[in-house]
Amino acid sequence: MNTQLIDQARAAYRAGDFSAAAQMFAAAKDTSEIAGEVDHLRGNALMRLGLWNDAVQAYSLALQDASYGKRGALCTNMGKAYAAAGDNASAVQSFSEAVKDTTYATPYKAYLGMGSALLAQGDVAQAGTAFRQAAIDGANPAPAGALAQLAACFIKLDRPGDAIESYRTALDFATPRDDTRAIQAGLGEAYCAANRWTEAVDAFTSATADGIYQLTDEQREANAKAQDALDAISAQRAMTSTAATSATNQAPVDPLDPMGKSGSLMPDPSDTGFFTLTESEMVQQDKREMKVRRRHRHLGLKIFLVIFVLLLIAAGVLGFFYTRGLGFPSQQDTITGLFQAVTNGEDTDQYFASALSQDSKDIIVSTIPENATPTIEAMDQSMTESTAQVSVTLSMGGEQTYEVSFVRSDNHIGWVVSGLQIDFNADAPTANDAEATSGTSGLSADDEGTDSTQDDSDMTASDGSLDEDSTDLSSTDDNSSSANQDDAPDSAEDNA
Repeated sequence: MNTQLIDQARAAYRAGDFSAAAQMFAAAKDTSEIAGEVDHLRGNALMRLGLWNDAVQAYSLALQDASYGKRGALCTNMGKAYAAAGDNASAVQSFSEAVKDTTYATPYKAYLGMGSALLAQGDVAQAGTAFRQAAIDGANPAPAGALAQLAACFIKLDRPGDAIESYRTALDFATPRDDTRAIQAGLGEAYCAANRWTEAVDAFTSATADGIYQLTDEQREANAKAQDALDAISAQRAMTSTAATSATNQAPVDPLDPMGKSGSLMPDPSDTGFFTLTESEMVQQDKREMKVRRRHRHLGLKIFLVIFVLLLIAAGVLGFFYTRGLGFPSQQDTITGLFQAVTNGEDTDQYFASALSQDSKDIIVSTIPENATPTIEAMDQSMTESTAQVSVTLSMGGEQTYEVSFVRSDNHIGWVVSGLQIDFNADAPTANDAEATSGTSGLSADDEGTDSTQDDSDMTASDGSLDEDSTDLSSTDDNSSSANQDDAPDSAEDNA
């Protein structure tokens, strides 16, 4: 086996050259050799290229290496390849094999793929069971998507009450990664199925309030149905109110209020002295009322001035902190969130400047080790730009120093990363550092396929997100739909 060619293939994979990576992985060993890690990575590269059938063959070869393990991740990837190729029956079988692996750390990913494949086959009840298993899996960091898909199954099964409760629970567990607008639209559809028209219209209104989310054809039809039902109820109430009003029109007419508009507001000579006041008494009463009006004069203006001064003071304080480089999130919060996103396999775009290209983001992510803790040691900050020296404690106990550049985010309030590079002028890493980072290649011990509990090897066939248990090449998801959060591309996983 050509280890040098394997290293070159890994480098090509991290750089996004999946075609070259797949060819070099294939050339690195003879057809008679069994190497689970090599075939696993080759299958991932083929998935990135959309070669689903070739990816299935690569994963099958990797499964023949009993010493390699990671059966759950390999079967999940194979199931997604089958699903992308349109073979849903084989996909369900592969996902079922994946959840049988008791060492598989993230079975919820297999359950999500299984539910989607079963829905494609029309087996709604079994699909709902799979989505429920994905939702209750303790390893699932974002169960809202699985709950929303379970609710959609309940609607198809004519169980709108259960669908409403599932959608409500999904909203309770929603994270910034989940599209709450889509969940609200689904909730509106469930309310409509339960004939709860007012709540249905409110849910659809919440889903489309910002003008971003567009209702599906079924949801638009349900919204129109709810609106028509409310209009019919309003018309019925109006007719009832008209009949009741006609019954009360026989009341006697007040001679002091012939139009019937003043009612009890008209003065009554029996309980007021208005009609018995002399001219001098009316003058005195007018003077007393004038004094009262003077005391209350300009009260609204005074309140406005007080509020205006308080706003000016608050604006001045905020401006002072802004010029001192403070923001929300702060530089420390941003770099901590970026490192945690890489470790958890989450989307990292929110921590980068919008001006950065995707290639630049991928290069930065590839230099960030997993399970590391960053701490800002020193920082040169201004109103719009900051440069920080960040000390990173690695998972194996070593330390690495980075130089990180920050700029204001698009909302001009918080900070985002505009550049990150290793500071080679800092103290040399210790032995533990070297062990954790495995030299200059940027691969950790997990990169060699030794961490059987890594859940980052799952990928989504529809968009090429890979389950990289074998190499821990990267671990972040994009903001895909809430219904399929684990099927999103895992770009950081490919580049770490």
